[in-house]
Amino acid sequence: MTSFKYLILIFLSIIILILIFRMIFKGKLYFTNYYMSEKQYEINEDKLKELILYSLKKSNFKKIKENDLVFSAITLPTMSSFSELININILKTNDGKFNVQFVSRCLFPLQIFEWGKNKKNTIRFFNNLNSKSELS
Repeated sequence: MTSFKYLILIFLSIIILILIFRMIFKGKLYFTNYYMSEKQYEINEDKLKELILYSLKKSNFKKIKENDLVFSAITLPTMSSFSELININILKTNDGKFNVQFVSRCLFPLQIFEWGKNKKNTIRFFNNLNSKSELS
């Protein structure tokens, strides 16, 4: 066997070991870590969108983009992770309320460990969103 074939075998073995590890400890078969949370609000749609933009900025997320009921942003790199992609979806319910779905996902596709930063992003965002008097 050539050295190239050995490298491919080693690479495939590492991927299989990572998949086995993730399946045993987390039950997930993909590489990128993420954290998702959803909360419900009873507020005017325009006011909710305004508060989400405010909360994204206050949470220090960058490159904030809005497209109707979908928001996206990124975080700055830190010692614990590269960056994270932030996605927020506003989902209308039948009873006139809105579900705000927040997802923080590691930017680097093969980042196996994220040291809790995705959950911290989620908590920080919802704390900033809930701190506004309009939602109390």
